[in-house]
Amino acid sequence: MRKKYLLWFAGLSLLSLSCKSTEQSSPAGALSTPEPVLFSVQSEPTTLQEFLYVYNKNNFSRDTVANPADDLREYLDLYINFKLKVQEAKEAGMHTEQAFIDELEGYKKQLAKPYLTESAVTEKLVREAYERLGTEVNASHILLGVKPNAVPADTLAAYKKIMKLREQIMNGEDFATLARKHSEDPSASINGGNLGYFTALQMVYPFENAAYNTAEGKVSMPVRTNFGYHLVKVHDKRPSQGKVKVAHIMIRTPETASPEEVNRAKEKAEEIYKKLQKGGDWAQLAAQFSEDRSTKSNGGELEWFSTGNMVPSFEEAAFALEEKGEISEPVRTPYGWHIIRLIDTEQIPPFEEMKGELQARISRDSRAQLQEAALLARLSKENKLQENNQNLKALLEKAGTELMAGNYAPDSTEAAKVLFSLQDKAYTVADFTAWLKKHGREGSNPSPQSYLQKLYEQWQKEELLAYEEAHLAEKYDDYRLLVQEYHDGILLFQLMDEKVWTKALEDTAGLKAFFQARRDQYQWGERVEGTVYSASDKEVLRKVEKMMGQSPYLVKKVPLAWEAGTKNALAGKVVQVLDQLVNELRQDSTALLEIEIPKARAAAVQHIGKHLQALDLGKERYTFRTVSGNEATASLLTQSPAALEEQFNTESALALQVTQGPFEKGDHPVVDAVSWEPGTHQLEKGGRVYLVEIRSILPPAPKKLDEVRGQVISDYQEYLEKQWVHTLRAKYAVEVNEEVLEQTLENIETK
Repeated sequence: MRKKYLLWFAGLSLLSLSCKSTEQSSPAGALSTPEPVLFSVQSEPTTLQEFLYVYNKNNFSRDTVANPADDLREYLDLYINFKLKVQEAKEAGMHTEQAFIDELEGYKKQLAKPYLTESAVTEKLVREAYERLGTEVNASHILLGVKPNAVPADTLAAYKKIMKLREQIMNGEDFATLARKHSEDPSASINGGNLGYFTALQMVYPFENAAYNTAEGKVSMPVRTNFGYHLVKVHDKRPSQGKVKVAHIMIRTPETASPEEVNRAKEKAEEIYKKLQKGGDWAQLAAQFSEDRSTKSNGGELEWFSTGNMVPSFEEAAFALEEKGEISEPVRTPYGWHIIRLIDTEQIPPFEEMKGELQARISRDSRAQLQEAALLARLSKENKLQENNQNLKALLEKAGTELMAGNYAPDSTEAAKVLFSLQDKAYTVADFTAWLKKHGREGSNPSPQSYLQKLYEQWQKEELLAYEEAHLAEKYDDYRLLVQEYHDGILLFQLMDEKVWTKALEDTAGLKAFFQARRDQYQWGERVEGTVYSASDKEVLRKVEKMMGQSPYLVKKVPLAWEAGTKNALAGKVVQVLDQLVNELRQDSTALLEIEIPKARAAAVQHIGKHLQALDLGKERYTFRTVSGNEATASLLTQSPAALEEQFNTESALALQVTQGPFEKGDHPVVDAVSWEPGTHQLEKGGRVYLVEIRSILPPAPKKLDEVRGQVISDYQEYLEKQWVHTLRAKYAVEVNEEVLEQTLENIETK
């Protein structure tokens, strides 16, 4: 049966759009000639393009339809009903409500994202990152710090200095020695600039490029990153080791530890290692001795890691382990001594498995700047960005605290000067200074003009993206149609909830009247009243058969413990137990409460009875028994054979399953397989043994509303919708362009 409610939310549409390629440099789907109108509702047109877009997307089985023309006509009728409801929502002004506007704007932001990225650049970067993950690089670097917004003079000075260092290295001076002396990386004084092995996506992109593009034994030209200028020397390249998962036991040594403290820690680690060699329990020893508080309670288990995520000595020892469960000798790191146990290893997954993860990581990586640069270049060209360099230069010359803090007020002549334009829209000095009031900030800056230039570029980028987003519907048919789909879908969802869904749930009188008028549609067929016992083996079933008929069955038995000092009055714990049991009893109409009271506390019967009556529990639902001894108990009993499950499933949750009827034909395959006669029937099916107890045969009878409420509500909703659509058909004029429809039907028939 065809889905009759179209497009509540186009979640699948958003998913499919997110996978859409928008690589083209010019919009391939731009509108040229007006699309023919297929039909209109109250003069609101729906184009043939829009209808076929929705039809093709939602009619998944069209290739197997016997009569495509009839199928399309049926769908057209449904879509007209859809548009009638949307028109009703507009007449009610729902499309002007702020909540609707805000919700649609949120969806439009999401829908625009695939069009505001460069798929070709992303794909190239993802491929490159995946290929690089297959190689690990061991490299050293020398860093001379330069701030991103440094004045040109400072940048040039740093560049000259690092070029001089490179010249010294080329003339034979030791890289590590120069790194210790000149590098502004704090760790260089210790490691001579050596970073160990690393792989893709672990360093900023320009640095990674230098490392992968420099041959072994060579030194790169200066590389600029946000940190400054780097020289990169590549020592080695090797195939990736993949990922490893290990556990460790750590004996911590502080950075200021004396040689004696380091040795004591080592001796302790070696003693633990010997215990492990003799078969000691790893988890137990980790809990007892490991000084890594975050992991000692879970056996020392660490997250998966790859090369470059841990200190080199730890990594080297971890990746040297070959067999699962293998344990390393104590390993020294800057944090202490570690014994490492291999849990598992993993090689790099295939590209398709990693593609989504790599796309997400690249979007957060410095590579995103390349994507953005390519996007801005394309949008600048498509939207005909024109700079007015003279006006911009004049404004930059006024760079100062007042302007950059957003306090500058240009006169009318200056305010009207154009800084840049997109198509036919001009962006003026007034627009920029208004933006600076929100985004500018006061403070000292070594180069006010450079800083203001960066603010200008940020503003221009935001305006360019905003302009593109505002014109996506003009450039891309699929975006425009999808936004229209969301627009109509949100309106319809709100209106359907009001007119159909909630109304059917809350209109109890209308629901009862609808049910009474159609009682003949809700009928039970012939049924059997009985129970199906499904057992894991014949022995379980034999025990179950022996217990059948011995109801009531015990569900639970709990003590009633009086607190010291109380006599017959109910203690708080007793009240709590009774309240819990009564709550459980209310869930089962066959359940009873049996309370055993010692003779010495016979007076408590009165107190318990009053409490149960206060809970509005009928006297037929509980009994008292006086017992010898000192222990008072409360037992929950039931006539329901389902209670047997708890008794038999103590060791295996699948030992016994109990299903109670009544059953119609088709409700239970085992019930269908036995003869419908009162008595017990046994059979084996699917590796289980069954006992079917049939107590009686129930003739066909009308169903009660409570038995079919869900189905009746669904039918009532469908009824309300049909009545509503009938009213809308009478209220709004619908005109179908028969010429366009016939041409469309001819085309679909020929295809």
